[in-house]
Amino acid sequence: MAHGLRHRGGMVTLSPPPMLWNSMSTSNAPDVFLVAEGEIARQWDSLLRSSRHLPRIVRAATEIPDESPAASCVLLVLNSPSELSGLHACARWLSQADERPLLVLSSAPDVIRLLKVLTVGRLEVIDASAPADEILARINGAIAADSERLRRRAAWREIAERFRNLTVKDRAVLDLLQEGLPNKSIALRLAVTERAVEMRRANLMKKLRARSHAELIRMVTQYEVFANFGLPLPIE
Repeated sequence: MAHGLRHRGGMVTLSPPPMLWNSMSTSNAPDVFLVAEGEIARQWDSLLRSSRHLPRIVRAATEIPDESPAASCVLLVLNSPSELSGLHACARWLSQADERPLLVLSSAPDVIRLLKVLTVGRLEVIDASAPADEILARINGAIAADSERLRRRAAWREIAERFRNLTVKDRAVLDLLQEGLPNKSIALRLAVTERAVEMRRANLMKKLRARSHAELIRMVTQYEVFANFGLPLPIE
């Protein structure tokens, strides 16, 4: 039997889902920020906790605190009396720099269609008539995606820190390596010995944690291209 949540007169009725979820947070930080009010908020809070989530109820997206190291998502539950204000909340959220996943639960077909067209995948719109276990699976997926986003961001920061630690001499050798010059030509350009170039090159490999010359050049190319455009580095 499907376990579903349906809006009836602005309220939600539900039956408990099967205990299939293993998303217990490793900290006390909320993993779901629940934007809802009244009985709907209480019922969703109960459902999320029974599924081993750590929700936090807020009345508006503006009450959600700044990002923390813990992976999380935002669940905005729209019900009939607040559909228009919910659309405004979506617009405000998308105008912010916050990159946490936003899931919007609505029972209004017109609102669902409008959000899907206007947001072009920037948020996840869910029909409130969907089974509860399906909705919870999508919440779990959003939290997993946010965990991966945070991992990539941490990796990007670590790589950026490696590049910031390079000296002027390191950068001089690196720039010429990118041009494809051999050690002898680099030595002539910099008016140093080939041995000095070899030592600086080895130091570069160590500082940037590159295992080969090809990996070194690929890392530098990625860093410079993505850093110049302010984009997150695509970490493998």
